[in-house]
Amino acid sequence: MTKEFVVEITATVVIDLEEAVIDVVDDEWRSHLYNLKTPEEIAEHIAYNMIVNGAKLSQLDGWADQPDENATIMLGPSWEFFAELGVTK
Repeated sequence: MTKEFVVEITATVVIDLEEAVIDVVDDEWRSHLYNLKTPEEIAEHIAYNMIVNGAKLSQLDGWADQPDENATIMLGPSWEFFAELGVTK
């Protein structure tokens, strides 16, 4: 018998982005890639991929021509975990 758990994982980081990382995201960029509209959404997208997927900036769609140093995780991640029992199978 297995038990299913719902696990919430929260990471808090500080990410430093060069302006060029944000400036490249325009309407043309959005039409081909991701609908990121604010600098905060851009930062979340990049931080997520750097932390969860272990990617560097130059490995991300839309930023391949940017040096990896244009996006730096300055602090973190500071992780929090919470688990609760879900449906028993």
